[in-house]
Formats: sequence, structure tokens, C-alpha cells
Amino acid sequence: MKYCRKNRMLHVLSILLLGATLTGCEKEVEQKNDSLHVYASGSDVIMDYAVKEFQRRYPDIPVEYAGRKIIEDAEEFYGYNQQLSAQLMSGSGADVFFIQDYWDIDKLIQAGAFADLNEIYESSEVFRDTDFRNDILDAGVFDGKRYFLPMEYRIPMMISTREILDDVKFDFESCTDFDRFMEESNRYLNSTDYDRRLFRMDVSAKNCIFWAGYPIIDKDKVVWDIEETRDYFTWYKDIYKRGTGEYMFGDLFGAAAVRDGECLFESSGFLETDLNAIRALYTIGNPVAIPIYNKNGGVTALVDRAVAVRANSENLDNVRKFLEILFEKKIMEQPGALREDISVRKSIMEDVYESYQVEQPFKIAVNGFPFELPPLKKEDFDAYLACADKVDKTVYWPAWRSEFQTEISRFLRDEVSYEEAAKCAKEQLEFYLSE
Repeated sequence: MKYCRKNRMLHVLSILLLGATLTGCEKEVEQKNDSLHVYASGSDVIMDYAVKEFQRRYPDIPVEYAGRKIIEDAEEFYGYNQQLSAQLMSGSGADVFFIQDYWDIDKLIQAGAFADLNEIYESSEVFRDTDFRNDILDAGVFDGKRYFLPMEYRIPMMISTREILDDVKFDFESCTDFDRFMEESNRYLNSTDYDRRLFRMDVSAKNCIFWAGYPIIDKDKVVWDIEETRDYFTWYKDIYKRGTGEYMFGDLFGAAAVRDGECLFESSGFLETDLNAIRALYTIGNPVAIPIYNKNGGVTALVDRAVAVRANSENLDNVRKFLEILFEKKIMEQPGALREDISVRKSIMEDVYESYQVEQPFKIAVNGFPFELPPLKKEDFDAYLACADKVDKTVYWPAWRSEFQTEISRFLRDEVSYEEAAKCAKEQLEFYLSE
């Protein structure tokens, strides 16, 4: 029941945000630049550094910043964020904020909730730094307007060992696009060598609808070709029926499942989890990190942390000054500033490598691995990040994915045919666009 209440709360939040935005952003806002209001959630450590530096450089500009509020109770957390986020779009909220992953980004962009940051981006020296991954930064551009600036992203990687893959004759080097990956994994799943699940968790296969790059919605139109995804959902259904491990992340759960013969690949999607899994698997063999390529043979990146600005902010010059500080290297490289994934600054990742030389990352022995883990090899770290150079598509989690997957799951459970499930899923998408 708690999960249902949360979803209802977030749906109400979206209505509040959209309503406030539609009534508040129809005319140009008079600029005052007499203050700055910054909002951060509990994990946004980088905001602490940026606010402190802003106050040092511009002591005459009042800054409203309550700090990072850490709330353990889920109901209280979402209630607090509902209140703050509704204020955000009403004209009295924060000027600068991190986009929350439960917001409906597509609808908020359509409603004009976010300011166009093109002028700030193009006029600021900090963004001309060649250290940035501009292809990732451009993920916030829609119809020529820049609605948010990504700070971190992740790529879909699979972790295993060469010895395990050789034992089951899994030819991972042939998986150069998503179709080839499905072919090779289907061959494995239906061979006499099959002795473990493909993934630790079936959610890894579910998310491949995005990693593969199948077009579903383009702006305000459903472009999903259900025949194009028939093979994918048949493949996913086979994986679904073979069962799943618990949805547990971190703490070497994936590495232990690979070691113990439960799955062929760990694919949680988090950089820190993947790299620590590689370290743990040094104890049993030679680890490999393999990207899940998309249909075109490139890699799809998920933007999971981005900063945006309220469209009716009266302090855009102050916002510019703050964003220039926020994206400076000396701020982005501070301890804890990088949350858990890959930074849009390439040099930040060079510094990150040192953190994987610590012999006791968990302070205790975890999931049957020794207390002291081997340090991460530089060649393995570089090989992992080299996969980011293959990114040719960026996405963020769309708000419609839950209802879409709910309809498709009826096919996975053999309740309806693929045609019927796809028809209902498409109707859900059409309804979403009509709201």
C-alpha cells in the first residue's frame, strides 16, 4: 500500500507542477537578480560546495539554501519533496535544482517548466572546456532549447569472467549490436551448456527496451512498431520465465551470484557496483566488462543526474554565476560531489580511479568475498570507460514506462497474446500523451 500511495502522491505532484507552470510562464519574466534560491536533496553533496563557493565570491547576493535534508522515512521524504517541488513551479520555489527521477520530464518540458539554458551555456567560459562530454550535455536539448544540464550518466554493462563465459561457450565478442546479443543469448539459453540465468535480475532484460534504442514515443506521438519489438519481448519473456534473483544492489550481490553459478552476467547499471564486482571477481578468474550495444551498434547512455532552472526565475544572471561554479572542475572533483556514476567531465573519472585502490572498500567481508579486495587494474578501469566513447544515444527514464510495462507483463505471464498486450500498452501510451 505504501508504494501505491507514493505513486498517487507523485501523480498529484505532476498535476500541481503542470498547473503552476501553465499559468506562470506565458510572458517574459522581469529580471531582478537580487537573490538566489537553491534546492538540494539528501544526496546532492555537490550543492554544498557550490553554494559555499558562490557565497565566497558574491557575498552581497543573498542565498536561500536550506541545505541537504536527509529523511529516512519514505512517506515523509516524498511528502517533503511534494511540498518543495510544488513551490518550485509556482514562482516561489528554488531557482536552481536537480531534476528528480520521479518527475515527468517530458510533460514538464512541454509545459514550459524549465528555463532555456542555451544563452548561459553558450556564453559561459566554463562550458567551453574540452574536458566535457558535449554529447552527454546535449541530452538536455529539445527543439533547439537546452532545458537541463546533465552531470552524471551511466551505461549498460555486463560483468562476468572469461573462464565462465568460455565454459558455456558464450561468444561475447560477437555481440556487436543488440540483435546479435539476443541471438547469442538465445543460443546459450537453449543449449546444453545452459546452467544459470542470463542476468541476476530480470529487470536487466526489461530495461533493454531502452538500452536497445527501440523508438517508442517521439515528442507527442507514439512511434512504436510492435512488430519490430516482437523478437525482443519474446526474448525477454524467456528470461522472465526462468526466474530472477532479489532486486538487491551493491554489496557485491552480483559478483556473488556470478561466482556461485546463479547467473552469467551481473548488470545492475551502477558504475561503483560494476567496478567493485570486477575487483571481487579477480578472486576467481579474469573479469570482463561488456556493454549492451543498441540496435545500431553504439551504446545508449542514461542521464541520471541533471540540473535545471525554474522557467519563471527572476534571478537568471545569478543562476548563470552559480552554474558556472557548479560545473567548475574544482567543485566537481570535491569528495562526495560525484554521486555514483560517470561524470560529464572526463578528468573527474581519472581521479576516481584512485578510490578503487583501497583494499577494504566495505570495511567488512561481504557476501563471502575476502575482507581485502584486490585493487582495480588500470587496464580494466580504462576498458570500462572506453565503452562510454561508443555512446551514440542518450535517454532518461520516461514517466510512462511503468504503465507500459504493466500491460506488457500480461504477455510475459501468458495471460494474453503479444498482440493483445501490445495493443493495450499502445493505448496506455496514447492516453498518457492525451493527458
